[in-house]
Amino acid sequence: MQSSTYISKKESKRFGMNVLRVNTLSLNYKELNKQIIDNNIDLTILRLPTENIHQLQQLNKLGCTYFQADTLVYYFANLKSVQISALQNNDIDFVLATKNHTNVLETLVEKIFVNYSNHYNSNPYLNKQNIVEGYKEWVIDYVDAIDKFVFIVFKNNAPIGFATCVIANEEAEGVLYGVLPTEKGGGIYTDIIRYTQQFFKNKGFQNMKVSTQINNYAVQKVWSREGFALKESYATVHINSFLQHSLQSVKTIEILFTKEDIINYANLSGDFNPLHTDDTFATAMGFKETIAHGLIANMVTSKYFGTVFPGAGTLFLSYNYTFLQPLYANINYKAIITVPYFNTEKNTYLCVAKIMDKDNNLCLIAYNNLLKK
Repeated sequence: MQSSTYISKKESKRFGMNVLRVNTLSLNYKELNKQIIDNNIDLTILRLPTENIHQLQQLNKLGCTYFQADTLVYYFANLKSVQISALQNNDIDFVLATKNHTNVLETLVEKIFVNYSNHYNSNPYLNKQNIVEGYKEWVIDYVDAIDKFVFIVFKNNAPIGFATCVIANEEAEGVLYGVLPTEKGGGIYTDIIRYTQQFFKNKGFQNMKVSTQINNYAVQKVWSREGFALKESYATVHINSFLQHSLQSVKTIEILFTKEDIINYANLSGDFNPLHTDDTFATAMGFKETIAHGLIANMVTSKYFGTVFPGAGTLFLSYNYTFLQPLYANINYKAIITVPYFNTEKNTYLCVAKIMDKDNNLCLIAYNNLLKK
């Protein structure tokens, strides 16, 4: 896997979110956090070698939820040395797909991957209906493309499977293979592996790789039998930052508090930390003057949640705050509130509040899990 960072336009369109893809050999939290904030990212799909999985603890600093959605494993075969067996089925044909086969491929994908489990399924915030559409788009994009191949398997002139492959860095890769459920157990998948191995061997390639989720045991058994060996594994991590996506209209609230408000909060909470009450002390600590208690901004958003949306009867189930810059008295701020998720059956909501200064610098991110009684 080569390191890369890019905004996935196709996934962003598919899920209606701003999706960032990060493939990295070692996690750099500061760089990742900057990419997420600078690009208002809603979902980051991070791939990291499993030997560096301990680095994921750095993501706790983000303040948002993240989780390992799956483990991706790569198997490799040396085509120069592996003995490729003859096909088991004499009644199948392989046809290199063209754009004329679009409908055939879409139908195959729909039937083959309707219940297929992958890292997208693990994320409760994604629309699962869009996952199969993504596979269709993926396969069709490989048709008639440079260094990409889609082979359709026909049995008695009826399409029963396909193989999607690519050439990159002088290496062949079997990207996505599929066989109709009605044809499983007949050796078709094994024949697809053998056919694509022989195809790339004939083209002079020495190495070929294939990949899948670690729980997809059946295909890994086939690969091992056909000369592939497990060499690499990667954790796939979803980071739900939700800095832009909203299922409700975005609400903006103006915020302005005085030094008297800060003292009143100190009296109420008992928090007389001199950072909040003594300008001399605060400036000695590197601030311009005394800074506000972090939860003062929370009072504004809490009022909105309790009285406007979701409204009367709303309870906090949990919240998580990440402070990026200090808040000062007598400065105009604004809270931008979005609702990236709600469950109509349970009346639960995820609401995100971003506190911005007058120059649109992000000062605070608050993730609020709410229940409306």
